[in-house]
Amino acid sequence: MEYINSMLEVIGNTPLLKLNKVAKDVEANVFVKLEHLNPSGSYKDRMARSMVEAAEKGLTWNGKRLKPGGIVCDASAGNTAPALAFVCAVKGYKARFCSYKTMLVGDSARLKITDSFGPEVYMCPLPSQEILEEHCEDEKERRYSYILAGKKHMYEMERDNPDVVWVDQIYNIHNAEGQRTMGKEIVRQLDGKVDAWGCSIGSGGCILGVTMEFLDQGLKPWIFGVTPQHSPIAGGDISTDIAEGRTGKPPIMEKFVNLMDLKKWQTEESLVEKLHGMGYPNEYFQVSTEDAREIANRLCREEGIYCGMSSGANVYAALKVAERMKEGQNVVTAIVDRRDRYLGEYPNDIYVV
Repeated sequence: MEYINSMLEVIGNTPLLKLNKVAKDVEANVFVKLEHLNPSGSYKDRMARSMVEAAEKGLTWNGKRLKPGGIVCDASAGNTAPALAFVCAVKGYKARFCSYKTMLVGDSARLKITDSFGPEVYMCPLPSQEILEEHCEDEKERRYSYILAGKKHMYEMERDNPDVVWVDQIYNIHNAEGQRTMGKEIVRQLDGKVDAWGCSIGSGGCILGVTMEFLDQGLKPWIFGVTPQHSPIAGGDISTDIAEGRTGKPPIMEKFVNLMDLKKWQTEESLVEKLHGMGYPNEYFQVSTEDAREIANRLCREEGIYCGMSSGANVYAALKVAERMKEGQNVVTAIVDRRDRYLGEYPNDIYVV
């Protein structure tokens, strides 16, 4: 007999697909890691399992251990909430997630997917009126303040509840450690012949973890990061600001972290900051929603890959890199999630990370 005992065993070991139609006009090979085939529908399953299992061992920022019957929490509007909800459901933990007001678009398919795994899901508390009225200078800052208010809510929930652990993906090194497994698989699947690698940068965990694994195995491919060119929904997108500033915390992040006294973020280094400290990525691509959507549609209609906007942006950037490379060289990126989580926005899906 051949069977598995847990859906956690299905995480990872995803196929690597060569794009033969979408990439037909470039000489280099363009490969995509089919991460949308993970159980909850995205690459975040890798990091969710890693962060939860680290918390079980007390490998958290404050040494707090996730105990049987404990609660995992985070603020998320993307793939992190469904992935964590899935892992917690399998392991028997409770979970609480809040979503940012700015990201509640259409019928919020992502939240419905999250809810199906049984966690508590609700809208993040809003910033104080003082912050909104006296400190937000424009709409971008106003939207960004909503995000930080959600993070502060998680910080306080963990602080005030002995059974709650905030996994905090943006600052959690076990996010990146979980994505190392993808790097291991890519090296094996391409016999170590990786000339370029990159993906969208949200928390920074995927690009950092895979890059660390490549470096540890003696590979030094060209590393490219991908961020939204313009996001009317996210407004103050962290990764876009970092892409423009390159080093340290973006001014907008520093401003609201200090205003809201989010002590954890005042003292720690984010995963994106760690990535920059290593001297990566070698270049950034800022991709428009229109370009991301066009490639995502082509991937669906030409290659049969049912993917979302970040995957379209990843392949858009990978094709740009491949244009500069020679025949026989290998460019790799990831198909990060399934498109079902964007059905509430379709056909006007928006690229955000």
